[in-house]
Amino acid sequence: MKNRYLLLYVVLQSLLTGCQENGHAADTGIEYEFLTPQLLVVKSCENLQIKHPSIRRQSYWTKEEGLKRDRSGRIMRRAVLTTFHYCELEKPLSNQTGVTLETSRGKFTCRYSADIPSRLFKLNQVGNGSGQKQKYAYLGAWLGSGGAFSLKHLAGKDFELRNNADGKTVYKNRISLRKKDPLYQDTLPFTGEEVAELDYSNFNIPGTYYFYVEGIGRSITFRIGPESLSEAFYIHARGLYHKRCGIAKTQPYTAWISPACHQSVILGRFPGNWEHYRKGKGENDRGFSDRKGNRIDVRHFDLIQSNPPYKTVTQTAPGGWHDAADYDRRPYHLRIVNDLATVYLMKPENFIDGQLNLPESGNGIPDILDEAAWGVKHLLAVQQSDGGVGTWFETTGHPGAGEGLPDKDKRTYYVSAPSRNGTLEYAAAVSTLALAMKKAGASKEMAVYLESARKAWGFALKPEHRLSAWFRLKDRMITYTEEPLLYGESLLKAGVNLYHLTGDMAYLRPIFAEQKRILDTFRRDFWKWSPLSWMILELYPVKILSALHMEYRKVVIRDADKMLADQENAYPYRTLWHRADAGWVHAMAWGNYHPLRRAMTLIAAHTLTGREKYRTGAYLANDFHNGANPLGRSMTSGLGHVYPVVFLDLVSYADGIGEFVPGITPYGNTFGMDRNAKNMVYKDRAGKLPVFRRYINLEFLSVPASEYSVWETIAPAAVTSGYLLEKAELPSETLKMRKPAADFRKLPGYRALP
Repeated sequence: MKNRYLLLYVVLQSLLTGCQENGHAADTGIEYEFLTPQLLVVKSCENLQIKHPSIRRQSYWTKEEGLKRDRSGRIMRRAVLTTFHYCELEKPLSNQTGVTLETSRGKFTCRYSADIPSRLFKLNQVGNGSGQKQKYAYLGAWLGSGGAFSLKHLAGKDFELRNNADGKTVYKNRISLRKKDPLYQDTLPFTGEEVAELDYSNFNIPGTYYFYVEGIGRSITFRIGPESLSEAFYIHARGLYHKRCGIAKTQPYTAWISPACHQSVILGRFPGNWEHYRKGKGENDRGFSDRKGNRIDVRHFDLIQSNPPYKTVTQTAPGGWHDAADYDRRPYHLRIVNDLATVYLMKPENFIDGQLNLPESGNGIPDILDEAAWGVKHLLAVQQSDGGVGTWFETTGHPGAGEGLPDKDKRTYYVSAPSRNGTLEYAAAVSTLALAMKKAGASKEMAVYLESARKAWGFALKPEHRLSAWFRLKDRMITYTEEPLLYGESLLKAGVNLYHLTGDMAYLRPIFAEQKRILDTFRRDFWKWSPLSWMILELYPVKILSALHMEYRKVVIRDADKMLADQENAYPYRTLWHRADAGWVHAMAWGNYHPLRRAMTLIAAHTLTGREKYRTGAYLANDFHNGANPLGRSMTSGLGHVYPVVFLDLVSYADGIGEFVPGITPYGNTFGMDRNAKNMVYKDRAGKLPVFRRYINLEFLSVPASEYSVWETIAPAAVTSGYLLEKAELPSETLKMRKPAADFRKLPGYRALP
């Protein structure tokens, strides 16, 4: 039967033996799809022996789809495997004709239909903005053991852009070959493909279209127009809503229902800076020490377990967000508050009330700021009378995959002891939010956040508040000392924000006095910070801090120019990752290579310079994220036609809903090969998998690829796509009323081509 998700499903009861999963026939047989009228892909749960006189060449690849589930849905430590059999026929099939294949499990017929889109086309599956200056789709395929599918014969031939309503051709251009796929250390391919380019940059008429290439077929449909960007922003930003802690997710805001959780926290004693739990090198002015003064590593769960508070004080404190497999709320998440508020200040015309269908929608405040405010709600609740704020909510162990929804979590959560730098980091975030609320005309909310930021600043600026304490660690006593100096990034952000909110020059004096140290840290550690970290200096210039402002501009523009050069020249597909011979090319794990995360540098450069090339680069990063990439799939659940459908997400494991929650962007590529994947799936084939196809998915057994965090992948995607919006509009009823699929295994992202 025909299916708009590109796949033809064939139910073959004679082939079911050995193909059952989860104790029942979750996968009803063999699937197949045609990449061209001459190239067939057969998908099965086993390695079939396929025969037919018309098959000229065969190749295959076996890949994991996730972990198996038993009848009750419990996840097992066994991989679900799909073998992709690539069969090149002697001659192309005509429309509605078929080929009957003989296999080791029986016979079946694969019928070609010209109406079924070919996954040889790699394009932005959501669509392009109408103001996008450069637009490209690609053709390419990797045939497993057969290597790259040859496309040289298409160079110089025409492709067509056709109107989806009537099939008429509205634009033509020539197909060209992209650059050759580079090799890592002369052996390992990055895409494994030969890639052809379809350049339709000169076509900007809003509408719904598809590509057509003679001898290949047609693509899926996509749109040109502002609603494409609005849909992407909506799904990305609502990924944060779906990860909110302390609030029930219910209709009419979502069909992915889950109860309220973690309503309260106990005031704890543990230090709140994660980096201090590792002893580091040559850093003797902060961290943990034994009785002899030697720096030591400490496991935070052990420290919290061994050091309960002297007095139990419980505080109601809903707020913040969860990550994939943790119910803690960490200081890292303050970056989300900063970035959401900052992108609003950069592009206030892009954001309105009601835009994200949140519980707060209708309060007169742009929804993006309501989401940012959720990130400080719990911290406002625990702020002490002297201004100190503990910024890490943590417990004594990780939750498990079989423990149910977050509201069933039986662990006790504690908030860290206030420290100078933790409190200052909070002051920077909440004062940025105050500036954004002022810009939005929300004077009541602005006053609350301003007062909280002032109190936090007052606490942080007092040296006597430097955190220092003794702790018990199992059978010994250890000490902890916070560093003596304040973080330059937080000092600048909080001080400049408070100056603009109050007009009081006193907030600038500590920054001016520390300018040299702040500059040195900035130059050395900028890669650790958000590219929007000092955008406030551009939006609200301060003359006496012009040296800091100029250095920020220089670093952002330098990095943005390098990214644009890599995007155009490094790989066959336009992506922002380091070139193949660069020192950082291997550092893909934990979402580092994500295009919308890296594109935050480009939107920063666009704001700093107004040069269109940076915004165009961000548009192209959005295209790569949404499907114009080697895998031909979106990188975010629920976005586009083919997207991740199973990944490490504790809530989706427990909510009883067939489809995993939308708006989640898993880490994805890791460059290296996960050892569990080597042992369970790839074995001697591990080194043959191209780099950009190393989207390993063994869920909790492949954490650097299958997990995600709200601050590393979800929020950056929301920030960049929000900046690119061409129109601030309310979501369509289709988006608001979207219902989950009954079974994630029936979605096209499951068993998608590797």
